[in-house]
Amino acid sequence: MFSNITRTTAGTISQESTESNLNVYMKSFKLTLYAIIFLVSAIGNILVCVIIFRKRRMKTVTNYFILNLAFADLTLTLICIPFDIPVQEMNYRWPYGSFMCNILYPLQTMSLFASVFTLTAVSLTRYWAILHPLRRQLSITNAKWVIVIIWLLSIVPVSPYISVLSVDEETGWCDERWSNKHSRKIYTIALFIAEYAVPLSIIGAAYISIGRELGKKKSAQENKFLQNAQNEEASKVIRMLVAVTILFAVCVLPTNIMWIWLDFGNAEQFTHFWELVAFCNILTFANSAANPVCYTITNANYRKEIIFFLKGCVKRQGHLQSDEMKMLETSRDLSGRRSTGYTSV
Repeated sequence: MFSNITRTTAGTISQESTESNLNVYMKSFKLTLYAIIFLVSAIGNILVCVIIFRKRRMKTVTNYFILNLAFADLTLTLICIPFDIPVQEMNYRWPYGSFMCNILYPLQTMSLFASVFTLTAVSLTRYWAILHPLRRQLSITNAKWVIVIIWLLSIVPVSPYISVLSVDEETGWCDERWSNKHSRKIYTIALFIAEYAVPLSIIGAAYISIGRELGKKKSAQENKFLQNAQNEEASKVIRMLVAVTILFAVCVLPTNIMWIWLDFGNAEQFTHFWELVAFCNILTFANSAANPVCYTITNANYRKEIIFFLKGCVKRQGHLQSDEMKMLETSRDLSGRRSTGYTSV
């Protein structure tokens, strides 16, 4: 009997030790993912912004929308990730006070809305340009106004979210306090429809129509070299935008599924639900890092400009080091003259 108790106790201790080690490994893995996402997103999206601002030929309507997408990604990365990591490490206890509770999570949701609204706007712009090329097109000035409207519209769906967030005194969590569960369920479904279902349906319909139109033009104008070249360039841009849209759809869907499961299923009975939510959030953040990588892989112009910019930075660094060496050598010469009694004339 004593030996059985000993074996049971030893087994329990071993199991607890294994779980503790597993938790340490999981935390290390999550922090590593966050670090990679943060660095890739920050460097990549800043490079995109710099290239579009510096190069006149890059200042097109489509690139201004890409610039806005990069800004939304930077907002999600630079502001949200540094605050989100400590909360997860503290078992979701909120250390930042009630004001930040009403700002941080809505800002994440707002950035996602700005991203998907931007993707919708650029898909409709390309749709109009390709299917109605002879009609008046969106100007850069109007594109800037569209971007302003996108951010104003992004505030609307997060307004209810801001109003119900508060720090729970018992748990210390920054949590939603709805008047009833029915209201919370309605809001969850409304967010999914407004942030995911409707925009991606519009984007999908636009790109399907664009693909059909480009196919017709290609078959009807096989002997027109210039027109074919223009269509090929348009196809490359469309492929880049479609890839960015697919990345958004794949990265954001799991988080939406988790919240729908929480409100409409029995998610709380699943032991590792919140750990799964944490990894879904990481996938959402990963979309911000994936976008600039996608631009670089799918668009030759971005590749050329990034390489040119980086080469310029290396050259400038080399010139600075060369100037510093010359100044140091000059200083040594003057020091040598003074030590041997020579003076400059």
